Amino acid sequence: MLTEKLKSHFLNMYLIALSDSDFVEDEMKEILKIGADKGITEEEFHQIIMNPINVSFQIPNDTIEKIEYLFDFAKIIWADGKVDEYEKRSLFNFCKKFDFDEDVAKELTEWLLKIAEEDITHEQLHIEIDKLLKG
Repeated sequence: MLTEKLKSHFLNMYLIALSDSDFVEDEMKEILKIGADKGITEEEFHQIIMNPINVSFQIPNDTIEKIEYLFDFAKIIWADGKVDEYEKRSLFNFCKKFDFDEDVAKELTEWLLKIAEEDITHEQLHIEIDKLLKG
C-alpha cells in the first residue's frame, strides 16, 4: 500500500538522485528496484514525482526505520558507481532531518555509504544495525 511515508521516501530518493545534477539510468533502476521490494509500482513512482506538491515530508518512526530509509538513499548514491560531494551532503542533511545530531549524522553518513558500496542485503543491514546499536 502506498502510504504517505512511502510517497515521501520515494520522492526523497528521487531528490537524492538529482542532487549531483547527473541523473543516470542506474539511479532510476535502483529506485524502481527498491520500489518493487516495497510493493510500489513504476507507475506509482512516476505519479509521485509528477505531482510532488501532494507529498509531505515524513520522518520514519523509529531508529531502525530511519536507518533503513537512509540506507536506501545511500544505495541510490552508489547506483552510478561514485559518490559526489553534493549527494554526500544531501545524505548528511537527511540524517539531520531524521533527528540525528550533527556528529552522529556525520558518522552515520560515512557508515551508510561504506555499507551501501558493499552492496549488502537488507538482512545484512539489520545485522550491521544490531552491531552499530550494541557497539
